[in-house]
Amino acid sequence: MDLDYQIELFVKHLAGDYGWMLLIAFAALTFKNIIQRLVEGVMFFVGSDYNADDIVYINGTKKVRIIRHGFTKTTFYVYDTKRKLIIRNDKLPDLMLEKTLPQNGDSHEDH
Repeated sequence: MDLDYQIELFVKHLAGDYGWMLLIAFAALTFKNIIQRLVEGVMFFVGSDYNADDIVYINGTKKVRIIRHGFTKTTFYVYDTKRKLIIRNDKLPDLMLEKTLPQNGDSHEDH
């Protein structure tokens, strides 16, 4: 037997014997990521820190309105560009969202 045929047989043997392990590992990692995103979305959704129609500032400069927030993503309306911005909920902690308190009023100049 030549070397190519032996390698082919070896790969087929490994895929047949251990391919199911690879498939289960891939499915488990995918399922873990989906569950993690869903839990982060639920925590944002259930918490009362941010609600639909709240005006918040991204990084203290960009004024946006929360249009809707779901289990996996949140939709913002950006006042500067008059466009909508969709962010996955697991990325929200990286945005540094700031919310103006009602008793403090809106002190930013860009109304």
